[in-house]
Amino acid sequence: MTSLYEATMERAGETALREMHRRLALDEELDGVDLRVFLFLSSEIDFENFTRVEQREIAGALKRHKEHISRSVRKLKAKSVILEASPRVGRSAAYMLNPKFGK
Repeated sequence: MTSLYEATMERAGETALREMHRRLALDEELDGVDLRVFLFLSSEIDFENFTRVEQREIAGALKRHKEHISRSVRKLKAKSVILEASPRVGRSAAYMLNPKFGK
């Protein structure tokens, strides 16, 4: 059974994600690869925890060169759509959706 608090937080997260999607869809500086990278990342990460995701994994899943993925991740970080954990632990970066994006 879900508590009222959990249900409210879930709805708030859904609203934030919808607003994030809208802002990204309207951003003329982002291309199709950038949006596909965002969609892949948002299926793996959330607003609350940093999650390690390898760019090689994203490149393989999207059938793109790692350089394209790196460029898209840089754009998403520059626009503060995603946050990167610092310092890195190991070679793979850990990302989180920016809860302040879209507000």
